[in-house]
Amino acid sequence: MVYLIGYMGSGKTTLAKKLSRRLQLPFLDTDLEIEKKENKSVSEIFKNEGELYFRMLETEFLTQIKNNAIVACGGGIPMHNDNMSIINKKGISIYLKASANYLANRLKNAKQHRPLIANIPDEELENHIKEDLQKRSSFYTLSHHTISINNKIENDLLREINSLIGTL
Repeated sequence: MVYLIGYMGSGKTTLAKKLSRRLQLPFLDTDLEIEKKENKSVSEIFKNEGELYFRMLETEFLTQIKNNAIVACGGGIPMHNDNMSIINKKGISIYLKASANYLANRLKNAKQHRPLIANIPDEELENHIKEDLQKRSSFYTLSHHTISINNKIENDLLREINSLIGTL
């Protein structure tokens, strides 16, 4: 099991999909799986049931994964319900680390799909991300491995991840 961890916009889903194809393992995205199960978008779940309910669904999903897979984890998973402990016991965790500036530039045009930053003005986004990263850093760094993704091309990142996981 390989878990990709990191802030929203760090490329977890994109890289996990490509990695799953290369390694011929199932691809799972925690947000997508929760949306399927609940028959609602993450934004709707946050709005109607609240963040705590969503965080409970994330933990429930993590504990139920049985088969080997490549898992793209929602950016907030590591901070809640001792999820990093669950992740690290079940597989290899890789933190896709990026600077606040890099993430802000990637996220500016996708804010409407991101409930936690949807209402943050563009000029405040980088500072918001910087503060968030400081809060999350101690959880993200519990990952088995850390890869800096700033300005790297996808193929280099995939090679780097591959070298860390070897043969599962």
